[in-house]
Amino acid sequence: MLIEYIKLFKNKNFYLSICALILLVVIAVVLGVKEHNEEYQLTERIYGQYYEEEIVEDVLIFVSPYKQWLGFTNNLASELYYLIFPLLISFALVDSIYQERKSGYSQYIFMRMERQKYYKVKFATTFLTAFLLFVLPIYLGVVLVNLFTNHWDYTAYANIYRGFVEGTLAIPDNAISVFKGDIQFLFSDLLSISPYAYATVFYIIGGLFASAYICLGLALSMFIKNYYLMIFMPQIIYTSLWFLATNHPKWAPFFFLAPDGIHGDNSLSIMVIEFLLQLLLTFVIYVIGMRKHDDVL
Repeated sequence: MLIEYIKLFKNKNFYLSICALILLVVIAVVLGVKEHNEEYQLTERIYGQYYEEEIVEDVLIFVSPYKQWLGFTNNLASELYYLIFPLLISFALVDSIYQERKSGYSQYIFMRMERQKYYKVKFATTFLTAFLLFVLPIYLGVVLVNLFTNHWDYTAYANIYRGFVEGTLAIPDNAISVFKGDIQFLFSDLLSISPYAYATVFYIIGGLFASAYICLGLALSMFIKNYYLMIFMPQIIYTSLWFLATNHPKWAPFFFLAPDGIHGDNSLSIMVIEFLLQLLLTFVIYVIGMRKHDDVL
């Protein structure tokens, strides 16, 4: 696996992919922090005119910076990150078997390493790297939002959220109607503990799906001869599921991977079923592709 990462670090596409992902994150953070500051000032001005300071403070806690983390905010850059991540990540990883077979490097490898070990290492490296490429830039966004808003402790929000869900929080009715969208139906208990815990679950799920899409593209690369079609294949599959699930969005990963997805329709069972089916399909295609190229010396 170390050799695979040495080759990866020498691949310029790997760095282009990282730069593109980080660029989207930085743009999302800039837009998010600006939106947070504006919303905080507006809320403080509106409620400060009519309510006591204690009530205003409770309401302002709801205007939390965590809502500007990627996946929680609906600004353009955040939405774009969740829309095109398969393409941006596949650009660095999907063509590795194709390029090594095309250059003849795989023939050299097969003289020094068992075929099965080569393909296992290639799959494992791709899976882990795709996961990290999806997750690490998002966590960079979390750090940047917290840094620019100077807010790191979300204990107060977790406590307020718990009271809000239980109906024990005394805030104005108009504030309840404004912030009722904060109530989550999936992993709500985690949000009442900490937004960090809630975000981590969704980011891990997103990373696993990213890995599954990229590994599916890797498997298909053993059958596709057109380079550009190969690179775009994970994105094509991801986007196609979005269009096919127009009337049933809870089945479209685009809608349930982000924490700010379709809340009430989000289902853990659907996530697990889709992930396992996709992984099974990937394994089947990958094994067939391995056997297809058994004649390569």
